Amino acid sequence: KYLLKINECIMNRYKKAIAKENRPESDVLRDPNRKPDEVLRFLKVKEGDTVGEINSGRGYFSACVANVVGKKGKVYAHSSPVSIKRWKGNPIEKRLKEFHQSNLFSVVGEMEKPNFPNGLDKVFNIMTYHDAVWSKANRELMNQTIFNTLISGGIYGILDHNSKEGQGIDNCHDIHRIEKSFVIKEVLSSGFILDSESSILENTSDDCSSMVFEKDIRDKTSRFLLRFRKP
Repeated sequence: KYLLKINECIMNRYKKAIAKENRPESDVLRDPNRKPDEVLRFLKVKEGDTVGEINSGRGYFSACVANVVGKKGKVYAHSSPVSIKRWKGNPIEKRLKEFHQSNLFSVVGEMEKPNFPNGLDKVFNIMTYHDAVWSKANRELMNQTIFNTLISGGIYGILDHNSKEGQGIDNCHDIHRIEKSFVIKEVLSSGFILDSESSILENTSDDCSSMVFEKDIRDKTSRFLLRFRKP
């Protein structure tokens, strides 16, 4: 009973974090399919952590992380020059003007050099590893930079859309999917250890052949979730 009570308290902490009022309605509507509370728990985000998210888009995930790490923690949400051009301005700065979070900071740089401060507890790559492939970023340098940025024992979390087995990186651009085994092999070559993987976002009804932005599959794709650790 004691352990069950502890687990219940932990889950409630993550649920409360995403229930914060300083989130746009568009984010909240995506929660049921993205399960941010369960993802945050799997990635071991905790109060006081210093975290970076590479290619953070409009900040959906970074904002959730910032709510968990609290006032004692910091979250650095990265935008590349390409994404800033795409969003016609820095999407994180735009978010913060309307939904201010004092522990959420915008950083700008290429994917290979996101300009995170050193000594981070965790770095997350949420549904954008495949983007690093088709945009021809130097992924070896990107992963090595993240490795060097993390503290010893730090976590590198990767979440992305599943492609069919054997596809490798062939579908990174046309339908924005990537094969899990390819990502694992590539990240391990940078010195990381695969700490754990989760099936919480897998969807057996997704045959992994559709473009991830199609209306009927958007936010419902089968996704893999990996937790790597720096030795």
